[in-house]
Amino acid sequence: MNFVAIGLGNFGASLAKTLTSMGHDVLGVDISHEKVEFFKDVIANTICLDATDPHTLKLLPLKEADAFVVCIGDDFGVSVKISALLKKLGVKKIISRESSSIHLTVLNSLGVKNTINPEWESARVLAQLLTLPGIHNLFSITETLKMVDLTVPEFMVGEKFSPMAFKENTHLKIVALKRESKILYSSSQPREDQDVADLVYLPEDILVLIGEIKDIRKFIRG
Repeated sequence: MNFVAIGLGNFGASLAKTLTSMGHDVLGVDISHEKVEFFKDVIANTICLDATDPHTLKLLPLKEADAFVVCIGDDFGVSVKISALLKKLGVKKIISRESSSIHLTVLNSLGVKNTINPEWESARVLAQLLTLPGIHNLFSITETLKMVDLTVPEFMVGEKFSPMAFKENTHLKIVALKRESKILYSSSQPREDQDVADLVYLPEDILVLIGEIKDIRKFIRG
């Protein structure tokens, strides 16, 4: 896929580098020549230009990109102006970083409905991780539906592996079971392709689960 990240601060550069490492075609844009030079070897493509200038903005792949991400959060005016110009130029998908409720309201009023607040998102995930001991990662699907990976609790070690029984008892679906970086079971693969008949949980096994946060909390408490 093709993405354009405007603003190579901490968030923008991290996003562009991650998308590049995933094999996507990324164009990192910043007004600072120093930033563009610094990140040119870790982002697929970089360009130095003033994205608040509608004439130079037209140099970007406005129609070809799958999404433009306006990553500027510390300059309200610049963020809004770039978002408004992209909207006016007919960019099909715009995702803008917002840093306050006012910022969000203005972006929404421009017709930019896809926004992100990295600080708020990170704080929310960290708060949930701090209150869910044993969980390594947490991904939000909805406000209540989550996907997590965690070390198999001590009370399960030695028990027989049975995704169906596990779901009946916990209301959680096992997405995968990992052992020493090897996936022993995946819900996306046909059961007949996976030899799990005699599988039991061992210490340090990693379970990937999906379900309601209330059921995840109940499971962790044992």
